[in-house]
Amino acid sequence: MTKIKILTCCLFFFFTLPVLAQKEGLRFFKGSWLKAMEEARKSNKLIFVNVYAEWSESSQKMKEEIFPLKLVGDKYNNQFINYRVDGDWREGEFFDNRYRIDVYPTFLYLNGDGAVVFRSSGYREDPMWFISLADTALYIQEAKQTMPAWRASYPSRKNDKEFVGEYLNRLILFEMSADTIDMVRDHFFSQLSPAELKDSVTAGILLRSLTTVLSPAFKHIMANQSSYRSIIPDLSLRLGSVIINSIIKATASPDDDLFRAADAYSNKLENPLPRYPYLVFLYRNEYYIATKQSHRMIERAPAFLDSICRIREEGFRLRDQQLFEEIMRPYTSGEQDSTQVEDFSYLKESSRTYYSRYVASVLNKTASHFLNYALIVQDHRKACVWAARAVDLDVYNYAYYTTLSQLYAKVGMKKEAVSTMETAIKLAKEQGVSDTIIKIYKNALKTL
Repeated sequence: MTKIKILTCCLFFFFTLPVLAQKEGLRFFKGSWLKAMEEARKSNKLIFVNVYAEWSESSQKMKEEIFPLKLVGDKYNNQFINYRVDGDWREGEFFDNRYRIDVYPTFLYLNGDGAVVFRSSGYREDPMWFISLADTALYIQEAKQTMPAWRASYPSRKNDKEFVGEYLNRLILFEMSADTIDMVRDHFFSQLSPAELKDSVTAGILLRSLTTVLSPAFKHIMANQSSYRSIIPDLSLRLGSVIINSIIKATASPDDDLFRAADAYSNKLENPLPRYPYLVFLYRNEYYIATKQSHRMIERAPAFLDSICRIREEGFRLRDQQLFEEIMRPYTSGEQDSTQVEDFSYLKESSRTYYSRYVASVLNKTASHFLNYALIVQDHRKACVWAARAVDLDVYNYAYYTTLSQLYAKVGMKKEAVSTMETAIKLAKEQGVSDTIIKIYKNALKTL
């Protein structure tokens, strides 16, 4: 009888151990998303959302190795309403559309209204990393709640440079109104001495606060790029982003003055990154189309794209290799761990021809614009050359063949139009494209 009791106790302990461990670990809310937000508002807690995928190795490792830990449960169960979302199901589509989920797992730290306080992603075997994410989210939320006091103090302390600098830093951190950031930054900039302007921390704050090229701070940094490059290593990236964002903002408004200023600055950036001139070119074209000035695009585009078409094959191979080494450098140097990247082998292989494929997308995009907006056959012939070059650079992209086929049809090259569309259909089938797309292509073939 005693042996039976001992065996029974052992079996009870063995089968209940996973349950006890789960109770000690992170517990997820059982109700709906709306109920979770309601509970967060009622309890004045943040919501932690784990957006995962069953096929994601990192998602599974978080589930099996991190979430069941007691120290994780102690932190997250006490401080957050914990919610999980399968990214491959319908609710996952909602979160993807609202929060732009592009990697699994993604961790969202939201307030009771669903606004993002902090976000992160990935997996690390050290649970303290996951604890630190919670601490960061809680710190940001607490600091953000003090912003009304900072805002109220600003008028009386606007000549206190230290206060204004910290206030500006908080406005940037919490992604407050762009108008407010612009006002505070320009006032802060006007107070700085030449020596203070050369301080790396101060320069970093100014750069992070820039929203358009119209700021006096942007004008000053652009005029002194060589001086700032020694203290801001990624200066070209940051300034280039401001120029491109200004063109995007001018397109959305539309704002002719902002566009003209950004366009003028676009050629003054020193040591731009490889993609920069292409991005400026593409967004400039979008501005012309949005403001019904497509004729400006048709006038300006050929010089840029013809120069691309003159690049020889060895030139593209060299640029591909240079960009590949740049993309891989964080992993080859040990700065980043390739084992933490979902499908790193795919990333590595696709990066080998990244430059060529990106240039192909620019050529195809512009050729497509000429197909829709150019009115004379000479312009359509120019676009045929660009579309054909896009196909040469990215031979497996079936969509590029459809652009080329339509342009061939425009210039009366029916035989080439038919054979090119047939190639598009063949590639699309081989790549498992939906029947709907295949049907559209077949209908287009019939009209040629």
